[in-house]
Amino acid sequence: MLRCVIFDLDGVIADSHPVHESAWRKLLAEQGLDPRGLSMEFILAGRPRNEILRHYLGELPPETLEAHGRRKDGLYAESAGSLSPMPGLLPLLEQLAERRIPAAVATSAGKRRTLETLERFGISSYFAAVVTGEDVRLQKPHPQIFELAAARLGVSPGEALVIEDSVAGVQAARRAGMRCVGYAEPRRWPELTQAGADEVISEFVPGCLARFERLFHESEAQARCGA
Repeated sequence: MLRCVIFDLDGVIADSHPVHESAWRKLLAEQGLDPRGLSMEFILAGRPRNEILRHYLGELPPETLEAHGRRKDGLYAESAGSLSPMPGLLPLLEQLAERRIPAAVATSAGKRRTLETLERFGISSYFAAVVTGEDVRLQKPHPQIFELAAARLGVSPGEALVIEDSVAGVQAARRAGMRCVGYAEPRRWPELTQAGADEVISEFVPGCLARFERLFHESEAQARCGA
């Protein structure tokens, strides 16, 4: 049965992709790239920041990577005041709380930005655990971050549902032995399905918790039939 829901931050809790995209385009333009010709698909795949920097700018020394990372964070912070939660998120969190199904955040983002975002939205109290990229040694698609989130909630992987918007995140959830719902606009559904998402949605709508629970009921029914 469904015993917890683990949310990614960017693109699942926060409608932050436009802010990230703008910050990346400004940073890369500062480094001499034409932002009009840049594809953001590599970034949306959920890769670590240093990998993104190397992809666009080539191999760089650690101190340069760190400097570019700080600059990108600064550019993001300049527009962070315009952030808003994803539509339908709050009713879902309220329903989880009413049902006493604990929720967690598991994100590759840093702890400070994660906590500031939750506080800005006024939803910190809905999450019994917050795991960030600073809490783990291995990043998505390694399952470590989801394993730690479930452990902090005291829930086994088979009873956890992850909601993710990136290929790397979906892969990490599946490798952790968890069910996963992909969250993305319809044009990205095929890539998340191919990565292993059990189902893909484009918004949180009334009744979506019941849909999530059916994923577990269907799996349990299949297991009984195969026994």
